[in-house]
This record gives sequence, structure tokens and C-alpha cells, in this order.
Amino acid sequence: MRYLALALCACSSATGAPPATGRAEPVSRVALPVALPAPASIGDPTVVADITAVRIAAAVDAAAATDRPAYARADQHVTLYAVLEVGHTLFSDAPALVLDGHKVTAHPLSAAPAVTLAWQRVEPAAASYSNTDEHNANFHYEPIEYKTTAIAHAAGGSLAADVRPTLTPDYGDGVGTMRYQLVAQQRDRAIASAGAEARRGRGSGGLTDAVMRVSIRRDDSYLGYLTEMFGQPYVWASAGGSDATHQSERLEGADCADFVVYGARRTGKHIAYTWTGGLPEITSLLAAGTRGDDGVYRDGHGQPVRFPRAGDLVLFPRHVGALVEDRGVIGVLDDQDLMMHALFDTPKVVPIAESGYADKPIELRRFR
Repeated sequence: MRYLALALCACSSATGAPPATGRAEPVSRVALPVALPAPASIGDPTVVADITAVRIAAAVDAAAATDRPAYARADQHVTLYAVLEVGHTLFSDAPALVLDGHKVTAHPLSAAPAVTLAWQRVEPAAASYSNTDEHNANFHYEPIEYKTTAIAHAAGGSLAADVRPTLTPDYGDGVGTMRYQLVAQQRDRAIASAGAEARRGRGSGGLTDAVMRVSIRRDDSYLGYLTEMFGQPYVWASAGGSDATHQSERLEGADCADFVVYGARRTGKHIAYTWTGGLPEITSLLAAGTRGDDGVYRDGHGQPVRFPRAGDLVLFPRHVGALVEDRGVIGVLDDQDLMMHALFDTPKVVPIAESGYADKPIELRRFR
């Protein structure tokens, strides 16, 4: 009940890599998407056995490829590998493979039954959703609509992960989160890894971890971890049954407060998701002020508010963002300084002047 109560105050809303939960269910039979590029055949045409399942495994640099969500920095390489199953026999070109938490041995794809492979993104269809009705009441988990989009010129057994969205604005330029599906066509059969149909159901608006998810962050700083959320929708009143099952923790999306808390949790802070009104309980006040006609924020004594440091929070009434860079008048907080936030759009970096809240009183705060 705590999470539902907090969620109704959104953006103000009501948990190394976050733990993944649940075993992957890899089999999904689908009709071939109409927009797929012409794929090339792989495998041995003399092998007549039927493909029984298709999975995707992801490897970060030289690590073993696994079927769990992948997290990497922008200076690392994430490779997606096709995994084909014929009964209990596996085929993949991954140099090392871990499925369901166990090391497994796979034969090369060249020895698999002949198939054609087509890779596609599974991405949010819109940049903003709401878990409440138009009157901010009647909380519910709004299903996030996902669509598959073909990845051009990707038809082999492996693929370099690219997390840039195509259906919503790309504010990350190579950082953020993307989900993937692989379709194998064998004769008149199409077998696919889990995709847009793999809904979590109750207590969620998104997809299960059976859908391969890759998150690429700018670096290992607080702001860097926030960039993992790029490409995911703003969700008014984002929530969860616990911190571990929160929509933000699962990278389904976030409102403004849950967005800034997500980054803090990724740096190792043991704090709960909360709404903007709850942020003072887990942060320290650095300064407060209002904007003058010159765009500079001044405190109650008329003195300019000093720009603190990148990663500190700028808290408005019912909205929040994280400071990114000192612009405009250097050394003081003004409306040309850059902040990272989520507000009715996927997360992005904007001048405070373009935040929609620049004329409101501000508090500068730092996570304890």
C-alpha cells in the first residue's frame, strides 16, 4: 500500500546490475514481421531436425554470453548471439555461453539445421505513459506499448548491440536501454525469442526478462548510471510492489523522482524509490533560491546561489532533475545550467530554462 499511496503523488511517485528475477521462457511462435530485411541462410541444409526454441545471449567484451539483462559502459562492447535449440542440443557461435545460470556447451551455428535469422528491436512505442487517469486518481499499471522494428543488415548469428531508439527521440546518442528479439525462419515455420508479447502482467507495465535487454551507460558516475534510463518512457506515478520489482529498477520507465533515485541506487546507495516530497528525507539541503530577471538564482539574502557540483539535485515544487554542467554565469546557478530529467518524455539533458519549472523556487540537494 505504501507504493500505491506514493504513486498517486507522482513526479512525484510512490529496487553492479540489479538482480534479474524469473526464469527465461524462450519459445514464442510468431508470424514473420513484414518489415524484415532479406536474411541470409545459415546452418547445414542436410540437417532436417526442427528448431524447438530461439534465444538471445549477450556478452560484454570477452565475458561469457548470458541470457540475463546486460549492463555495460559506453567504452565496452556488447555482442548479441543467436542461440538455437533442437531438443536438448544447443547451437551458437558464442565463445562461452551461460543459460539459466549454468555454463553450457553449444555446437557452432554452421552445424545447426538451416534457418534464416532476422534481428529486431523491441522498443517503447511512445515517450510518455501514466499510471493514473486524467484526474491523477485510480492508480493502475498502464501497459507500455512495445513494437518490433527490423534491424537493417542484421541477418547473421551475432550482432553488435545498438541501443538507439527509432520510435521515440534519441537523446542518448549511443547510451540507454534497448530490448531485442530474434526470429528464425525454418521452412514454413517462424520461431522467435520472447518479444512484445512477454508481458510481466500484474504489478508491472513492461516485459519480462525473457526479452533480452541491454543497458549501456556513459560511465560509472551517478550521471552515467542515469543514462541507462535513456530511451525508456516517462511513466507518471511509476511504482512497484517493492524496490526490487519497481518499474524503474526493471528499466520500464520512471517519473522524475524515481529517475533520480534509480541512479543513486545504481551507485550502491540503499535508498527507496519515492516521490519529490520524499526526497528531502534522503538528501541534504545545500541551498535554496528563486530566479531573478537575469536568470540567476538568488537566496533569501539576495546573494547568488553557487553552482554546487554535477550530480546534485535541483528540486522544484513537484519536480526534480540532476545538475549536469555549469553554463551561463560560471560559478553560480542560473537558468542556462544543464540538468538531466524526465518529464512527459524520455530522459534528456536540457537547460534549466527549458525544464518547464525554471520560474519556480528551487532547492539544491545532495544524496546522503
